[in-house]
Amino acid sequence: MKSKKIIVVISLLIFILSFFFTAFKIIDLGEIKDYRSIEVFLIGPISFLGGGILEFLVWTANIWFFAAILGVYRNKYKLSIIIGFISSCISFSFIFWKEILVAENGRMAEIHSLEAGYFLWLFSILFITISSVYLKLITEKTLI
Repeated sequence: MKSKKIIVVISLLIFILSFFFTAFKIIDLGEIKDYRSIEVFLIGPISFLGGGILEFLVWTANIWFFAAILGVYRNKYKLSIIIGFISSCISFSFIFWKEILVAENGRMAEIHSLEAGYFLWLFSILFITISSVYLKLITEKTLI
């Protein structure tokens, strides 16, 4: 199915595009600092080593995202919908965070703003989730 491949490529391109933007800004020690999406993506897997358990949990939305893409690729649309929904909920929950761990000593910093990188990341996850629903519906329609 050609639309399946296009959906996977678009979702991955949006995800990769997010790397080129700032994910969020924090206020730490009186300064506003940028957190670039690529940095967050690369450092996220080891954040639990510094005590960032919740930060790591949000990062796991990436794993769920890739699992949803794999589900679409393997025509497991129902599974992809469920996994995409989990990823969407986890990534969307970050909107409600007020502060984030910025140092291993437990120092927290206020989240000043969410930026384009975060919203592109979120959109890539929502795109694969909604597209999975679409693919499931058109697959069922063709079977009738």
